[in-house]
Amino acid sequence: MLLKDELHITRPLEPGQELLLSLLLSREHASRLSEKRLFLPAGITDQQFNVLRILKGGPRTGYLIREIRCRMISRSADVPRLVDRMVKAGMVARCEDPSDRRGCLVRLTEAGAALEAALAPVHADLCREMAGILEEGECRMLLGLLQRLRDGMQARLGAETELP
Repeated sequence: MLLKDELHITRPLEPGQELLLSLLLSREHASRLSEKRLFLPAGITDQQFNVLRILKGGPRTGYLIREIRCRMISRSADVPRLVDRMVKAGMVARCEDPSDRRGCLVRLTEAGAALEAALAPVHADLCREMAGILEEGECRMLLGLLQRLRDGMQARLGAETELP
C-alpha cells in the first residue's frame, strides 16, 4: 500500500517528508510485529529484550550501566531504572565492580539467560521472516542505504550539539 494511502494523505509531500514518514511508519510496523510475536507473549518490553541480548553477548562478569546504555537501540532509555525493574523481575543481577567500587556490573541471572534462550528461536524466526520479504540483493542494498542515512543523521546530530 502506498504511504499516502496508508496515512490518508491528500496533499503533496514536501521533499524528504515521504522518506521520513516511510522510515517512521516502517519502524512502527516492525515494532508492532515484534511486540505481538516476541515481547507480549514473554511479558517483557523491547528495551528489556535489548538488555538481555546485550548481556548475553557480553562478558560473563557483565557490563557497567554506561556500557549497556551505549549499546542500546533506544538511546533515550533510562537504563538505571530499566535495570532496576529487571533486577526485581529476576532477569539480571547487579554486582560490585572489583575495579571500580563506585560502579556496578549488570549480568544475566539464570532466569534471564533462560528467558533469552527461550526467545532466541522466536527472534530468529521473526528476523528470517522480515528478511524474506525482500530478495537477498535488495536486503543488502537497503542495509547500505539505511547505513548512509544513519551516518548522515548522526553527523547532523553531532553538528547540532556543537552549536552554542
